[in-house]
Amino acid sequence: MKHLFAFLFLLGITFSLSAQSVRERILLDDGWQFAFGNASSPEKDFGCGTEYFNYLTKAASIHNEGPYSPKFNPEKWGVGWKTVNLPHDWVVDLPYAKEASHSHGYKAVGYKFPENSVGWYRKTITVPQEDLGKHLYLQFDGIFRDARIWINGFYLGHEPSGYATQVYDITEYLNYGEENLICVRADATLEEGWFYESAGIYRHVWLNKTAPLHVAPFGTFVHSTLAAPFDKAKLTIETTVENSGLQTEDYRLCHILRDADGKEVARCETAGKPVLPKDRQLTVGEIALDKPHLWSVDTPYLYTLLTEVYQHGKLVDAYTTTTGIRDIRFDADKGFLLNGQPLKLKGVNMHQDHPGVGAGIPDALQVYRLKELKKFGCNAYRSSHNPMTPEMLDACDSLGILVIEENRLTGVNEEHTRLLKRMIDRDRNHPCIILWSVGNEEWGIEWKESGTRIAATMREYCHRFDPTRLMTVASSSGPAILIPADVAGYN
Repeated sequence: MKHLFAFLFLLGITFSLSAQSVRERILLDDGWQFAFGNASSPEKDFGCGTEYFNYLTKAASIHNEGPYSPKFNPEKWGVGWKTVNLPHDWVVDLPYAKEASHSHGYKAVGYKFPENSVGWYRKTITVPQEDLGKHLYLQFDGIFRDARIWINGFYLGHEPSGYATQVYDITEYLNYGEENLICVRADATLEEGWFYESAGIYRHVWLNKTAPLHVAPFGTFVHSTLAAPFDKAKLTIETTVENSGLQTEDYRLCHILRDADGKEVARCETAGKPVLPKDRQLTVGEIALDKPHLWSVDTPYLYTLLTEVYQHGKLVDAYTTTTGIRDIRFDADKGFLLNGQPLKLKGVNMHQDHPGVGAGIPDALQVYRLKELKKFGCNAYRSSHNPMTPEMLDACDSLGILVIEENRLTGVNEEHTRLLKRMIDRDRNHPCIILWSVGNEEWGIEWKESGTRIAATMREYCHRFDPTRLMTVASSSGPAILIPADVAGYN
């Protein structure tokens, strides 16, 4: 509790003194309007896309009247809209049906139930006039499944996977000083896994406000190098700075490392090169630390790194990264070593749902679940079979639970590699993660030479996205592991 209080106190100090006017992160969980659409017919789906100039034809066409349009009239359709708060899982409240999917608990969702398989969400937010000139983006941590997003009738994009965090720049589309309409359509007709997966916006939604020159979303990578006897650490800080403005800009970075009590223990500064408009630049800094507090399963000690961005001598952005200092190794003779000591992994394969609650799990329930597992002697957690909820990883960091985080689908085309990279970029700062898993029980390739080629290519992508961790893949029916995984995985 002492560390928790210190961490909250630190956040208050950081944002009141450094970042109050340069970066905001606003939770948008409350007060969404929800209604069922229809997966079988655009006409029954509030006329989605039936306009002569639909949302793929013209930008925010004045002729559009679907739920994504400010002109939408709910009463015209005779469908009741209800107010919901996120996280929201609409499948939990659906009836059971014997002809429904066994994997999804015989709930009446999926291709046999088009009237229950599409959900629409609408929310209105007011953006102050003084935000004009800032950079604003929406962040959806998880929408199941096949999500389409709009703001003020502008089509922002589409994400088929129900497990990928989505980030959308909305700066140019906003009505400053007025109301703005966010609209989401989720289609859970097709299952993505063979387990209960829910439907809807089942993770948090955030509105982020920054200066035009800022640390990019998930733009820091803090990793440490230690050598026995582990009394000295070198922290490498990779920072991606984004310039969303229209002029080339110079910048300087200041990194401030604080311990769990909020005390500054080290800092460094790095100068960035001029970054072009609408471009990004990577800057690398280093911090040397004597006698670091090491993160372990018994003492999960966490540091906080504050990255400040200065432009023309003025603070314009402040970005906080939580990190832990530890050494992880896999040895063919000694097994897994944490900070030089062999450690048996006593873990579980855990799906993200919870009996009676579904996938829209409150953060407190995630923490409770992990604490109960620790009582049983559990020290490791494999996310089955998809990237984890961010708050779940935060809890594993603070409770000292090692994590094997798993990619949803094995493959090496652009669709698959972008999802792999997105998972790694988002989660690579978590000290709890010890392995990236690129797949599970891929029977279609385990007996084939193509499986070896796919695994080898995914291994190289993992090493490129994160050279500090190894990769694995879970084999089951094949004659051997999918070579060349760094760490053999057998089910």
